[in-house]
Amino acid sequence: MCGNQSLIVRWHKDQNYFIVRLYQDLVGDWVITQCWGHSSCEDEGCVSHTVADSYEQACLLLEQIKRQQLQDGFDRLPDREEQLPLNF
Repeated sequence: MCGNQSLIVRWHKDQNYFIVRLYQDLVGDWVITQCWGHSSCEDEGCVSHTVADSYEQACLLLEQIKRQQLQDGFDRLPDREEQLPLNF
């Protein structure tokens, strides 16, 4: 699941969603953002951000998230977009 660029992974179970995004911020830190909620609710769901010490640590955390989502009965949705590396 972990490549060498930013990525977005979407999971769903019934009306529940869980979205994980891995990206490198402007100061070079690897950040994992997790968003979750229920798609039929009017609330905005929840968001958390985790800064990893390294890219490798971020990949390990993504693997833990993947195992947890599978254990909880979530299915991964197919990728809907292409992630482009922007070097600016």
